[in-house]
Amino acid sequence: MVLRRLLGAILGVVLFLGGPTVQEANAWWDGNWKLRKKIQFDTSSTGADIKENLTDVTVLIGLHTGNFNFASAKPDGSDLRFISADDKTPLKYHIEKFDSSEEIAFVWVKVPMIPGGGNQDFIWLYYGNPKAPDGQDVGGTYDQNQVAVYHFRELEGPPKDATTNANHAVSFTGKINPAALIGNGIQFSKPEERMTIAKSPSLNFSKGLTFSAWIRVSRPVKDGRIFSWDDGTQSFVIGLDEAKVYCSLNLGKGQAVVTPKTAALIPNRWRHLTVTVDPGKRITLYLDGKEATSTELKGSVPEPSAEIIIGAPAKGGNGFSGDLDEIQLSNTARPAEWTRAAFYGQGPEGSLASVSLEEEAGGGGGESQALRLIQVIIRNISLGGWVLIGILTIIGSACFVVFVEKVISLRKVKNGNEKFSMKVRQNDQPLSPLEKDQDLQDSSFYRIYSAGFEELKIWLKKDGKSLKDGGRLSEKALNGCKVAVDKAYMQESRRLSGGMFILNVGVAGGPFMGLLGTVWGVMTTFAGLAEAAEVNLQVIAPGVGSALACTLVGLLVAIPSLFASIYLTGQIKHINADMNAFVEEVILKIEDAGGNVQ
Repeated sequence: MVLRRLLGAILGVVLFLGGPTVQEANAWWDGNWKLRKKIQFDTSSTGADIKENLTDVTVLIGLHTGNFNFASAKPDGSDLRFISADDKTPLKYHIEKFDSSEEIAFVWVKVPMIPGGGNQDFIWLYYGNPKAPDGQDVGGTYDQNQVAVYHFRELEGPPKDATTNANHAVSFTGKINPAALIGNGIQFSKPEERMTIAKSPSLNFSKGLTFSAWIRVSRPVKDGRIFSWDDGTQSFVIGLDEAKVYCSLNLGKGQAVVTPKTAALIPNRWRHLTVTVDPGKRITLYLDGKEATSTELKGSVPEPSAEIIIGAPAKGGNGFSGDLDEIQLSNTARPAEWTRAAFYGQGPEGSLASVSLEEEAGGGGGESQALRLIQVIIRNISLGGWVLIGILTIIGSACFVVFVEKVISLRKVKNGNEKFSMKVRQNDQPLSPLEKDQDLQDSSFYRIYSAGFEELKIWLKKDGKSLKDGGRLSEKALNGCKVAVDKAYMQESRRLSGGMFILNVGVAGGPFMGLLGTVWGVMTTFAGLAEAAEVNLQVIAPGVGSALACTLVGLLVAIPSLFASIYLTGQIKHINADMNAFVEEVILKIEDAGGNVQ
């Protein structure tokens, strides 16, 4: 009764913790799409720390092995769809990179609004429709103030503008870097290398300017240029003095504004640089989403009357030496919150947007959270982890088989011993208990008794006697019988302990093999992080969880094996103790039979 109550309580806890969670079932946007994920935005102090609301902001969604099942989507990602929180309104988006073989993707999505100071806002990502047409809208992904965006995804020719303004580069003498921060980037290694953008009506910054880019300095340059235009009378420069960033605006007629320089940039480290120019107010430089320096601006920004240059100026001079990625130009001064969103949304920390667990069509919100977590862990277990789990499974199965067989065999031995003991005590004739009886074949007592009296008959035969004859056995014959009994006892003791070494392997080896898989999995996870240059909880958690799965399996093998070993060892000790007492009884029987065989 107590055992039943205990099992009932355990079952209730398991059902409570592992059963379906009571959640509100969300509607499904379109039944042709079989899978979806929730993309959560965190603007709280523990996330991107954005205080004000953002409207029509273009957010980067990074997909990788840890948060997306590429095998469930089309190879080119054309079945991706982004839907607002109401599960009705499609959002405009475009794919910068979607590599199903390397399992990495970068997608830009235009989100109507992200509230500040919260973590409850979200959108949906739908996929899993093999017949879906391509739904990208590259130009529509950006608002009307975004006049140029360069992803650098072109393998050949000058970089292209992703906005509808078509402000494509007319020339490019640098190199494409496929291992930049967000997909491809550009690299300048020579003083004269540059990217040139032609004059365009859309590139009018009289109402404001925002320059945004990821920058990695390879070496300090004296008066180097990052972004500039110069028509001989008026000029605008975002430059480097050694490794310190500054901005200068020459309005002509001796009017010039120069900002203080920022702190020196650390070589070979990616930094997010934003420069905003607000006419009549000020010029502000941001590094990694935080204001670095600023200066007052009384005038306005002149309309560029010359080509815009990224890198070395057209009239000669030092260019930027290093890497650039994701260059964006706006014809307005973006607020500080926009800069923070760009840094935390695009950077390695990735704390603005996170991708949740996968949901299937019809599953709604009622699917077991524990089941979904287990599915994520299983999908991320490495090949080495599966090998170790396979070995542990074999060991665990062997331990289970040994335990079942030992329980059955020990029970048979115990029952057989009880029957044989009763038979020995009820018969006065020594040979009577040795009559063939199938019920006694599993008895260890029977085999010990048989060994003793078989040896007794051998010695009697040597002396030309039998148990029916009179006379006494020699001391040597009696000792030989005792040795035979002791030998049979040792054999039976070994037989009882047979197979226990397998349980010992499970107890001792299971945890260490699981730990080996965990250490290896954590090492490969952090090596992958170093390779991808992306550090955030969403990337680390699945890999570490899958690594710890090896330790879990090892413990699942070791703990039951430990209890099974303790139980069987106790049973074997009891039987051995009974056999030891029986051996003494058999020796007395032999001595009695050999001393008076009438």
